[in-house]
Amino acid sequence: MKGQRMLVGVLMAGVFLTCFTFGVAHAQVVPDLSAWANDTWFKVTLTRTVYHFSNIGVKPTPSYTLPQSMGKAYLRIRGWNLATATLTASVYARDPDTGNWVTDPYATIDLNYFAGSDLKFIGSGQLATPDGMTMNLVIVFTGQIKAGNFVLGGITKLGTIGSSVLEIDNAFPSTERWAGSLKISGPMVPASSIPFVPTS
Repeated sequence: MKGQRMLVGVLMAGVFLTCFTFGVAHAQVVPDLSAWANDTWFKVTLTRTVYHFSNIGVKPTPSYTLPQSMGKAYLRIRGWNLATATLTASVYARDPDTGNWVTDPYATIDLNYFAGSDLKFIGSGQLATPDGMTMNLVIVFTGQIKAGNFVLGGITKLGTIGSSVLEIDNAFPSTERWAGSLKISGPMVPASSIPFVPTS
């Protein structure tokens, strides 16, 4: 009987300790990321590695994934919401027909803080583009600050550490679709180096 009481006591202590540890582990203080949202710009390279399907119900052609360069883009961090732990970013891209930079954002993405410090953290988000592509991204931001400013020249940067990309050709009557992953990486750049004047 004494042994059973002791075992119950040990089990109860274990349950209490587990609950307390679990509660402490989730009482996370979100760092202030407002410095990242001070109209900062990143020049990024995009490459996707995808399967191509010519129709529904058929094997991919070819039967293996292919890397496809998606060119360069600019990502502009526009805001930080501490209450939701979210950075808001706009993506600027070239017009595929003219090759000129479009001055309105191509798309907007909310990046939800997941873990890390104010100078190295993980954010995740989903981006749906106007041309039928859906991307799920896990991005690591790495930064260094000196004299109150981010250190540029490739020191402050971002890059994906996980992603998925799905695209359906939205040009009727096409049934083509692609599925795979996306790599985004690039340094923070000064606003003065942006080759266009954003209208919004």
